[in-house]
Amino acid sequence: MIKQAIVTFARGRWALPVVLVLALAAVAVNESTYQHSHYMLTRGIALTDARIQAARTLQVLTDAETSARAFLISEQAADGAAYRHAAQSVPEVEEGVFKLIAKLDPGRNVSVATVRAQIGDRLQTLELWMNLVAAGQRGQAQQLAGSDQGRQRFAELRLEFDQVLERAATVQEEARSSLYDAMMLNRAALHITVLTAVLVLVLFMRQLRKFETQQVQEQLRLELQIRARTSELRELAGHLVNAREDERGRVARELHDEMGGLLTAMKLEFARLRRVPDLPPAARERVAGIEARLNDGIALKRRIVENLRPSSLDQLGLCTALEMLCVDTAVNLGIPVHHHLQPVQLNREAELTVYRLVQESLTNISKYAKAHEVVVSLAPAGRPPVETVQVTVKDDGLGFSVASVPAGHHGLLGMRVRVESHAGSLKIDSEPGRGTVVRAVLPVSGPPREDRAVDALDSPEGLDTRA
Repeated sequence: MIKQAIVTFARGRWALPVVLVLALAAVAVNESTYQHSHYMLTRGIALTDARIQAARTLQVLTDAETSARAFLISEQAADGAAYRHAAQSVPEVEEGVFKLIAKLDPGRNVSVATVRAQIGDRLQTLELWMNLVAAGQRGQAQQLAGSDQGRQRFAELRLEFDQVLERAATVQEEARSSLYDAMMLNRAALHITVLTAVLVLVLFMRQLRKFETQQVQEQLRLELQIRARTSELRELAGHLVNAREDERGRVARELHDEMGGLLTAMKLEFARLRRVPDLPPAARERVAGIEARLNDGIALKRRIVENLRPSSLDQLGLCTALEMLCVDTAVNLGIPVHHHLQPVQLNREAELTVYRLVQESLTNISKYAKAHEVVVSLAPAGRPPVETVQVTVKDDGLGFSVASVPAGHHGLLGMRVRVESHAGSLKIDSEPGRGTVVRAVLPVSGPPREDRAVDALDSPEGLDTRA
């Protein structure tokens, strides 16, 4: 309940103002107690200094009287000089002690007039002794010095000093008690502040750990969602690619079956027409021209069918199909297209992806690269248990900036979608003036297909495409 109340208060709009007010109050209490303590300690030190100065004043008076008595006995110049030095020091020392007493008693509740008068009287008495000696009345001076009245006055002076200091200390007594109260208040405020800070720190750390735990859980949940969405997008991309290839295959079969049959029938009709007797020469020439155009149409149909669905891939295998593609590209571009092809283990869809990747790369080279040489390689990569296949297309053409491909060019994106739909990765390394390297890595997916000829004969694409 207490924790819930604290959390509720901490989330309220008054939490920050209350905390600020409490902090300012703690600072004010601490500062006031400090100032009061400093003041009282200063006055206590002043009281000690006043006692020391009072003792020094009495000591200087004692030194002056001792030197004066010695001078009365021996009349030595050194004793007279010592007296003069001590007598001259009395006002300075006296002023110091009275300043300290005034500092202890700002209200002037303690009177120092009696002490001042007694000090003055004592100095006048000593000065009288010295003057009598100087006037040749040494005996009278010794008589005055030997009386008990002088010692009695000195004792009274000492007693008056003590009483003045005691009265000053009494004035401080009430303030001294308030010093202890201030220290206790400061102690309590400090303890409360520390406990509050510890409590706030504990709550903050618990809230921070809770927030970190929630953040980790949220991050994990987002990662799981990203993986799920990525998997779904990969499946969708694979489905779209497969649907596109299926559609292209269907169109290729229709062209092969329907149009191929129609063109073959037309070619047979023209062959029969050439056997017609008494056919005019002009008609024979016209038939030959039409038949030549028909052969061009058949060749165009064959190229369209090959582009839609390469029959060589299903009939001869991936390596042979890529080799034929490289040879055709070299003839069309007039530049060498080297190929280093090794047998790999890929299923039908992955092989088609590799073929389309190389085909698209060679198409881009023919359109934009202006290359002088191209290298196509296919080889197994990686080590068990993670075996992969790597296909690379490298040219020495103009190159381009991968990060700034113009809008509307989807060839590279299509490559990446095809490769990633098979859980592979595609990397394109290119810079202006340094050529381009297209490298794809796909996981091994299935045993090698040795029954391609049988599959090709059983499939519509395996039919004779010469018609």
